[in-house]
Amino acid sequence: MTHLKNSKLAIVVAMSLSLSLSANAQVPSAAQAETVPSTPIAPDFQMKRCVNMGNALEAPNGSSWGKLYAKADYQKIAEAGFDTVRIPIRWSDYTGPAPEYRLHPDFVAIADNNIKWALSSGLNVVINIHHFEEMMEQPGEQMERFRAIWDQLSLRYSKLPGNVWFEVLNEPTKNLKGKEMRQAQALALATIRRDNPDRIVILGGEEWSGIRTLATNLATDDPNVVYTFHYYDPFNFTHQGAAWLGENMPKGKRGWGSAADKVELANAVEIATTFRKAVGRPVFLGEFGANDPVDNKERVKWAGAVKEAMEEADIPWCLWAYANTFALHTEENGWDEDMLAVLTGE
Repeated sequence: MTHLKNSKLAIVVAMSLSLSLSANAQVPSAAQAETVPSTPIAPDFQMKRCVNMGNALEAPNGSSWGKLYAKADYQKIAEAGFDTVRIPIRWSDYTGPAPEYRLHPDFVAIADNNIKWALSSGLNVVINIHHFEEMMEQPGEQMERFRAIWDQLSLRYSKLPGNVWFEVLNEPTKNLKGKEMRQAQALALATIRRDNPDRIVILGGEEWSGIRTLATNLATDDPNVVYTFHYYDPFNFTHQGAAWLGENMPKGKRGWGSAADKVELANAVEIATTFRKAVGRPVFLGEFGANDPVDNKERVKWAGAVKEAMEEADIPWCLWAYANTFALHTEENGWDEDMLAVLTGE
């Protein structure tokens, strides 16, 4: 989820482009991959139900998008039946000057605490680079800063348990696409592997990592790579009242559950499972959610349908979000009990 979410999701067919990593090496898009490693595939990726720790550590430097999280929040999440948290982090707003691009220690300490609290609560943890806006605008100029961030994170967290997973970049968009996006994925993967040879690394495709762009991802024979996609369809339902979109905010009000809506969801599941089979790697739903102003009965109906469809297809999922926007939990009212029931009930 972003505060600048774009409603346009490009329909992507299997890619014929390859990514040049060197003068002598070509890496195809994930849609072209058919090689399955002889070693077990991502054995540490044991996720079923996840929630995003949204609109906290990915806010711009000096700004607040809502509450910061505490140890008690992670304990509540584990007790409610979730097994994983995804922690979106805007590391790029806390780097020093070139060439080192050193991460600010005070901000790193805050991130460290969130990771520690999650682990102490028995949760798996996804750490990502979120809202690296400069990378989306000028990927070539920002590639070295991107590498330097992962170089620092990879070393810093290399001693953490195997259930801490690295997602290289949230929702590539704008100018970060095609060859340059896959170059960034390959660069991050190579950087991470120097200190974390077996840790789960998560890749998401271009155009906001929408379901229809799974095929744009980097292909790899690395057995510990997992792919992710985001699902906010239909956009004019999930983003009703999303004031941060300005003129792009969906107009009017609508519910969810028509025959066309259900076909759309079924098609998304088919895309994900077909891709999973083609590449021989786990695939998970990294973000889905509906904005707070949407009628809550409709929000719950939609989220329950998405959850059920994904679980029937053995696709782990991660709701946006625990608190702040698209909130599952608020300080005033506690859990949205109806939403929690459809998400964690059997």
